[in-house]
Amino acid sequence: MLPLLYPNPMTRDALLEDAQTAPIPELHRELFRFAEQFVRGSWNTNRSDLGRLRAAGLEDRDIVHWATLGSTQSWFTMSADGGGVPLDGNAITGPAVGRKREAYGATPERLGPPIAALESDRRDDEIAMVGLDETSDAYHETANWATKHYGFVPNLLRAVSLQPGFYRRHRLALELLEAPQSKSLEPRHHAMVRALVSHLNRSAYHEATARELLDRAGAEEGVFDQLRDDPLGMDWSPVDRAVLAFATKIGLNAYKVTEKDASSLREVGLDDEAYVDILNTVSIQTSLDRLANTLGVRPDSAPLLPQS
Repeated sequence: MLPLLYPNPMTRDALLEDAQTAPIPELHRELFRFAEQFVRGSWNTNRSDLGRLRAAGLEDRDIVHWATLGSTQSWFTMSADGGGVPLDGNAITGPAVGRKREAYGATPERLGPPIAALESDRRDDEIAMVGLDETSDAYHETANWATKHYGFVPNLLRAVSLQPGFYRRHRLALELLEAPQSKSLEPRHHAMVRALVSHLNRSAYHEATARELLDRAGAEEGVFDQLRDDPLGMDWSPVDRAVLAFATKIGLNAYKVTEKDASSLREVGLDDEAYVDILNTVSIQTSLDRLANTLGVRPDSAPLLPQS
């Protein structure tokens, strides 16, 4: 898309070198800054970040639109990188918005307790840092589905109500995360991966859900906290360590995944279906965590799991 936005190759080169100094419109510069924070530290997003977008000319409807696009791109990019999908022939390669790809990595040592974005800067009655519009037919259809499915309407779905055209995507993502999508991945490992990824993203939104999933899957007491404090420790079984190491690599540096990572899963008895299931679980969970963090969505009062 860059050639369409910036026909001048010198502008594109300057953008790939450093988006903050490239000769591009100020609105574009703010969007690139917003996108970078979405990827590198969505948990740091606060009201002033959204205020900068509003000052640049965006309305809340636009902010929800770009946040959802960022969430979708996270899902697809992590799945493609982790799955070894080759670049298209006309793809532009280079530093992402002015930074080497290595700059987007993190380490387990940087994990901390889940953070509710803007907890100290939010009104008690606020669902998210953006406005809501719960009047559309698409919202009511989704709200009816959610009420039958979960027993309530999740705050995450309410927070994106300004862009009801994306509801199909959000519903699909939530449903795909409810259980393993293959017989090869045990429910316990699926629940562990979900909890680990929310720790990596320092997201509070899915904490109650992850805890309940671990409990239903028969995980040992304290696993949720152990996944935060010692995700790659020696106390895990060989299969646990292989699953958690692979999930961590995808969550932090999906583009570094190689055939060796697939082999490490096969060595402990997991097949390629489990590989794909873990990959998809990490990428979808990450996409929703980043979306909830960026919009400052308040956690639900109950786990986000189907009633039946």
